[in-house]
Amino acid sequence: MTAKFELYCEYIHCCGKKVLVLGEVETEKMAKKWIQDQTLLKKHPRLPKSDLIRTCPVIHCPAKLQIPRYNYRQKAATLSPTPQKKR
Repeated sequence: MTAKFELYCEYIHCCGKKVLVLGEVETEKMAKKWIQDQTLLKKHPRLPKSDLIRTCPVIHCPAKLQIPRYNYRQKAATLSPTPQKKR
């Protein structure tokens, strides 16, 4: 079984830290390259409409302009259930 890596970004807002999962890749090398690309291009993730940053009532909230921190983590392995023997 090969390890998969989950790509995510996180940012701080007045109500706490928010982690947004953006995808997954097969290798750690691909994950590192993705982080480098996102950081160098200063990309902003597309946030859902219900996200705290989009719904913040503060007009000049500095959190709305921040560039999130990009990272990756090894995805938890999912085990397939073992078939039960008939008795």
